[in-house]
Amino acid sequence: MNNYLYVLCNKLNLRLVLSENINFMIQNKNLPIKIGMVLGTTLGIVVITNAIIRYKTGMIVRNEQILNYVYWTIFALSVFFAVSRFRKLDPSSFSLRQTVKIGLLAGLLSGALYTIYIVILNNYIVPDLSSQVVEYYKQELASNSSELSKEDILDSIAVTELNPAVRGVMYVFVCMTFGIAYATLSTIILKRLNRVPPGALL
Repeated sequence: MNNYLYVLCNKLNLRLVLSENINFMIQNKNLPIKIGMVLGTTLGIVVITNAIIRYKTGMIVRNEQILNYVYWTIFALSVFFAVSRFRKLDPSSFSLRQTVKIGLLAGLLSGALYTIYIVILNNYIVPDLSSQVVEYYKQELASNSSELSKEDILDSIAVTELNPAVRGVMYVFVCMTFGIAYATLSTIILKRLNRVPPGALL
């Protein structure tokens, strides 16, 4: 009887361990997706906040890009730290195939949220915003005082005159491209750092 109970307990413990391992594997399998979704949502909030500031201060009409440069710096650093976090949480699954998911989702979600914002802004809140920006470009073109070349200004006018939804879709693809590129670069850097022997960087 005691032997039977012992065998039964061992089987139950084995099943419990297997169940826990399976749950752990399932959770870790979805970990890059979860990290990418959280990062993408966070970056979406940041880029919308950035856009609101540019609109309220008139920077968008004057084509001042400083906040955009700040945002793309935040974007790159955020992807790097997200990839680094994934490596710490699940080092056995750390691979380019997994980390690319983080960058892809970060770009997709942040770009999609920004697209929703510009569609609402341009179609419902300030319908003539694109016209204001185009007018500014035309003034710059006429005055010849812009730091941009004539070709760059004409390209900017052409993009600004596009439907906001079309511009948004273009932006999503740009974000996804940069997300994948930054995730790839981050993975390469972290893998190389992981191969450096202790004390080699001292």
